[in-house]
Amino acid sequence: MRAIVLAGGHATRLWPITKNRAKPLLPVNGRPIIDFIIEELEEREDMEKIYISTNAKFAEDFEDYVNEFGYCNVEVIVEDQMCEEEKPGTIGAIIQLLDKKPSDDYLIIGGDNYQTLDIKQFLDEVEGFPGLACYKLESKEKAKSFGVVETNGDYEIIGFQEKPDKPKSTLASTACYFFPEKHLELFDKYEEHFSQTDVPAEQYLDEPGRLIEWGHKQTTFKGVPFEGAWVDVGTREGYLEAFEAIYGEDMQIVEGEVDNCELSGNVYVMEGAKVSDSELEDTIVFPDALITNSHLKGSIVDKKAILNGAEADDSLIGEHSKVKQ
Repeated sequence: MRAIVLAGGHATRLWPITKNRAKPLLPVNGRPIIDFIIEELEEREDMEKIYISTNAKFAEDFEDYVNEFGYCNVEVIVEDQMCEEEKPGTIGAIIQLLDKKPSDDYLIIGGDNYQTLDIKQFLDEVEGFPGLACYKLESKEKAKSFGVVETNGDYEIIGFQEKPDKPKSTLASTACYFFPEKHLELFDKYEEHFSQTDVPAEQYLDEPGRLIEWGHKQTTFKGVPFEGAWVDVGTREGYLEAFEAIYGEDMQIVEGEVDNCELSGNVYVMEGAKVSDSELEDTIVFPDALITNSHLKGSIVDKKAILNGAEADDSLIGEHSKVKQ
């Protein structure tokens, strides 16, 4: 078996924090978020190779990550794109990679999510069929914001809805798929089918929901539920939620210098940052930031930013920014 870890997005919803930083490499306690996935995949004895699929802009950063953490079984693959407008799309990136690499069973997973999915259990449940991991939401009201999967008693997908007004289930489609070698042809058939429709290529090559909606009508497609945590770190809220999901509520990790401060909720002050005479609540502070006499809540402060007397709620403060009152 081989794995594809998708890491080609430009994370524009988290700019300026991710303008020059790959979203899956955002740190949590000194560890990139993608490492939770890579480590688990590396430990599998049946894992032949792990491919990180990314864009040219961040390829060197991922190479540095692989070398720093000493992974010998991980290869960085560059997608054919330089900017967000040129991206091949989620499905397009998978097709590009599969065209270049050996035929095999493939586990495909998003590199910008933190999730408590048990990959072994997921693979056991799909029983060699194409499969999708489905996060069990708390209510149908919450399901309105996601791609929703409907299954029968054998976990077979019998329906798919994209952000429906009236969800038929509480199972959200996630970025974790399994495709046995004998079913890899689904990608080529999918592309051939939609290339003959009026749907623009930039849509059908970037919308995994279409693949699920179309694919379950072509063959048995399993939708395996899991509970616990599933967080996309591509937003300010998501990054903070991932921190909480990993370490629990009301956790403060201080690697930098903190003096005469009140910390509450989930706070992460990275090495090299200096915070004094301030109040921080649910806030992440990157290295070499300098914060004094400030009150921050639900915010992310990038490296080398300088804040003095600042009041910031739910804010993204970019690298080298200066905020003074």
